[in-house]
Amino acid sequence: MSIHSSGAGRAEGEKAPTERPGGLCAYSSGMRVAKTTALLVLVALAGCRARIPGIAGEATIDGPPARVPRFLERPAIDGKLDEAVWQTATVLGPFVDTGDGHAVRASHPVAATARIGWDEQRLYLGFVVADGQPVAPFHRDDPDPHLWASASAVEIMLQPGDPGDNRDYYEIQVDTAGAVFDTHWDNYLVPLSGSPVARVFGHQDWSCAAERAATVVPGRSYTIEMALPWAALARGRTPIPPRAGDVWRLNLYSFRDGQRLALGWSPIRGQGNFHRSSRFGRVRFE
Repeated sequence: MSIHSSGAGRAEGEKAPTERPGGLCAYSSGMRVAKTTALLVLVALAGCRARIPGIAGEATIDGPPARVPRFLERPAIDGKLDEAVWQTATVLGPFVDTGDGHAVRASHPVAATARIGWDEQRLYLGFVVADGQPVAPFHRDDPDPHLWASASAVEIMLQPGDPGDNRDYYEIQVDTAGAVFDTHWDNYLVPLSGSPVARVFGHQDWSCAAERAATVVPGRSYTIEMALPWAALARGRTPIPPRAGDVWRLNLYSFRDGQRLALGWSPIRGQGNFHRSSRFGRVRFE
């Protein structure tokens, strides 16, 4: 429950040795500078390739929705994203500051991108988060643990259709141990019930039934791969599964440390919290 408010250069040709005294040393120094410059360019290019540019969520609110390609084969849910079908997925992100939408460095503790695809049975999402020391205090089968309070996790807000209101949306959080918090909301933060120490957030009896798996590269990043079956979603105003051409609302988040560190696909810009569907990005199924 999340309630908060290149370019590439081109190396110069090598200079001929100078005729003045000490020319050989000048030539050698020039060679070292040229090699160093070339190495720096290669490092910069490698960094650009490592952070693949994708679709910015905020741009899809009023602009064209991000495309969700139909997968021709089902990926194995093993937390790796190394199958060819993931190369056909749309990249969403990099995630930005959830408040003002500012870009963050690739070294930010929860810098993230996601990939998305679908077929007639499932919605597929893959996250890569630059958290090399993720915290996972819960067990995989714990019932609706409060991941937002103490885990390193990703979050999905999904609203079937593009209705222009905040009704009928789903919240799913997953951490690197495979623990899941999931619920179905009738409207913006409705219903909320129970005492502060035993709060019930939405319809927590709902289960997303998602397949999920994670891998962690210590000191570098983690990956979460998941498949959400359409059959888990309640039939309502919008056809489920979606039809080709249908537009839905979606937002994605990465967080840790009680969400003191948090980024999102589309920023909230002071309009409520992570649940504000008017700030979700939009996606179109192909």
